[in-house]
Amino acid sequence: MNDSRLPAFLYLLMLVLGVLQWVHVYPQLPETMASHFSANGAPNGWQPKQAFFLLASVVIAMTTLPSFLVPRLLGSLPASLVNLPHKDFWLAPERREETTRYFRSQMAWFGCALLFLLLYAISQAINANLPGIRHFDAQGMWYVLGGFMLFTLVWTIYFLRHFYNVPPSQLSSSSGMGQK
Repeated sequence: MNDSRLPAFLYLLMLVLGVLQWVHVYPQLPETMASHFSANGAPNGWQPKQAFFLLASVVIAMTTLPSFLVPRLLGSLPASLVNLPHKDFWLAPERREETTRYFRSQMAWFGCALLFLLLYAISQAINANLPGIRHFDAQGMWYVLGGFMLFTLVWTIYFLRHFYNVPPSQLSSSSGMGQK
């Protein structure tokens, strides 16, 4: 699937839902929030509520760079600035558009996984500061982090395998390309 519309929609949906949660709970949170937690979920760092949400917003905004902005650049960069296995094959004029679509789609899916991890961590920090909850689910955070690491491993293998998979008839003309 080389269409980035579905992961872009999911990314936007998660982002909107996350922001709606923030708007809903913001008035209920203390002015100084527990913002960092040990491996077992005990708070060990605090910051003003405004700084917490500003930092969370900046970190989440930065996920758009590798997820959506950098992949768009691939289509306009000269092949000499792109490092891909067999790049002469993948960036040939007849394949460049499809390669760019694949890259956009895969990076958008990675962005969704990264955004989910960040929103989960932020929601756990928020929960640890809400009256009536005051609990950071460290075990759940470890599961989500483990799931993200597994996703990243599988995603990386899938992503690289795509670019190493060149038809044998094309291999001789593109072997070693993309290597410095």
